[in-house]
Order: sequence, then C-alpha cells, then structure tokens
Amino acid sequence: MTKIIDTIFILLVGCIAVGCGPSGPVEPDEVGAQVQDAIAAKLDRYLANLNASGDFSGSVAVTIDGEMLLAKGYGLANEELGIAATLRTKYRIGSITKQFTSMAILILQEQGMLKVEDTLGTHLSDVPAHWAGVTLHQLLTHTSGIMHSWKLSGFAETMMIPATLDETLVRFHDQPLLSDPGTNFAYSGVGYFVLAKVIETVSGRSYEDFLRTEIFSPLGMDDTGADTPDVILKDRASGYMLEGDVLKNAPVIYVPILTGGGNLYSTVKDLSEWEHALTALRLISPESYDAMYRPELANYAYGWRVSDRNGRREFRHGGGIPGFRAHILRLPDEHLCVIVLSNVQHAAPGQIANQLADMVHDLP
Repeated sequence: MTKIIDTIFILLVGCIAVGCGPSGPVEPDEVGAQVQDAIAAKLDRYLANLNASGDFSGSVAVTIDGEMLLAKGYGLANEELGIAATLRTKYRIGSITKQFTSMAILILQEQGMLKVEDTLGTHLSDVPAHWAGVTLHQLLTHTSGIMHSWKLSGFAETMMIPATLDETLVRFHDQPLLSDPGTNFAYSGVGYFVLAKVIETVSGRSYEDFLRTEIFSPLGMDDTGADTPDVILKDRASGYMLEGDVLKNAPVIYVPILTGGGNLYSTVKDLSEWEHALTALRLISPESYDAMYRPELANYAYGWRVSDRNGRREFRHGGGIPGFRAHILRLPDEHLCVIVLSNVQHAAPGQIANQLADMVHDLP
C-alpha cells in the first residue's frame, strides 16, 4: 500500500479490532474498499460542484499505485450537440505535448542517433547562425534564449492559417535571442518546435509517426495523437471560452503550427497509461529518467516542472491552447497521479489537481 492508503488503513484497523463495522467485524479487504470509496466520493462531490457552478467541464483521472481511484467525465464535450464528457473524450493537451517530445529525444539518444549535448548545427543545416550553437539540452530546459511563440507579433492573429513546421520556424529565424544560451530560463514553445524538427531530421520520420511508433503504440495509447483539422476524430471535444458571462466557441487554430510544443490530443485514460509507464520505467533506461527529472533553472527539467509543495516531491506540467486547459500532477513518492483535462479555457486545472491531491492526503 502507498503511504496515503496506509495512513487511512491504520485509522480503520482500530475500528476492525473492536468490531465496529455496520454489521459486525470488518475484514481487511473490506477496509481497503471502504477507503477507496470514501476518497472517490469526496473527490467526485468536489468536481461535480465545480461543474455545477460553471467553473469546470472535462474529464479527470486520479490513480494510486497505477489503479484508478476516480475516472469520470463532468459536463459536456460538445455543448451544441449535448454530448457528455467521458473517459474516452479526446482533448487538446497543449504544452503537455512537451513531455512526449522530450521522451522522443531521449529515445533517439538511447538509439545512438543524437546526444542532448549536441548543438542544433550538428543536426540542422538551415538554422540561423545565432541558433547553431544552442544545444538540445538547452532547448529541453527552456534555457536556449529563443523566444516563446505567442510573444511574436502577429502569431496569435494568424494561428488559423495552415503552415508547415518549416514555415512556422522561419518566422522566428530573424528574432534575436533573449539571452545567451544556458544563462537564463525563458519558456519557449518555439524551442520545442525546433526539437520536433530535430526528431524528424534524425529519425527520417514525421514527428507524429515517430511518437506513434515509439511511444503511443507500445503503451497502448490508441486515443492519443497529433491533432489535425481535416481528420474526423471520434470523441473529439469542442473547446469553449467565456466572453463576459457567455460561453462561446473558442477561436479556430491550425494546431500543426504547434508541432512538438502543443499539438497533441489525448484522454485521461491514455495519460494514466502514460504515467503508469513512466513509473514503471518503460521506454528508456533509469539513467535517462534521472536526466528527464533533473531540474535546471526555474525547476524545469525535460518537459516537467520538478519541485516540492507542502513537503512533497512533485512532477507536473500544464497545457493551454484556445478553448482547452490541461494539467498532469504526479507525486512519485506517494504513487499518486492526478490528470485534469478541460474544454473550457477559464477552468483552472492546476489548482483543481492540487486540490484533489490535497483532499486525498487530508481525508483522515
């Protein structure tokens, strides 16, 4: 049992000793079921209240030791058609994409096709001179000095126009670095677009094909992939935004312009499989996992923010894209994971994930 369940178990063992079950003595297996039911009911009430107040719509999964404690949809995946959110609802996950890009780079390193210490000039021949000396490690940790995509004038206004990865990157080639590589933290979606280009160049495959072959298919993540507007995607959620007090359709965005940094969709079920694979050290070696979780500036590692909150070690990352918000929170020492995917942009999935984790801890 985890520390969480152990704590509650100890409290209930005393109850067993004096035979205080509803109809006599309670067996240990029944205690475990009662504990899980009590936790799940409390989390469910909290989420149902958030949905009723209009502050959340989406799907949530909470796992302990890889086992589902709570997995449920709240509200509507499509307001116009009245389609309910479920475990299989597919949401755009925004920047949670970055941890899959990071994994792809580490897989290529273990295949001997690159090293994270390599410079961009080693693998890409068409990068501007001031990018050539930037290392893959600096891109992974947002210390490259390359600007963030949404900071480029006109980027948000043209996000609905189809463009290839190369065409998107060219828009940033003449932008100066914000600082010398390796000296400062500056969150950069563009840095991860560049990593996607490295993955394609080194592997000889598209970004989507590499992730599907090397990550999604081996882990059984059949409901995760690169979002494109032309594909009919079963169980796709529609995204919404508030304008004043009125819920409206989110602006159209051509998601492939965010390849590597924010272009994936997934489900809470698939992301739970992802977390389970990470905990089980699948896909890459323990040494590579150590590198993935080793924080640099601003507590950012490879696609993960690594920090302590309330004395507990946490791995987390959020994602935001017009009409969607997402968050994955892992407490590795507690074997606890909370995944929150929402199709309303005003939701606060990071705060919701924190609250759910705290409620699990505070239940006794």
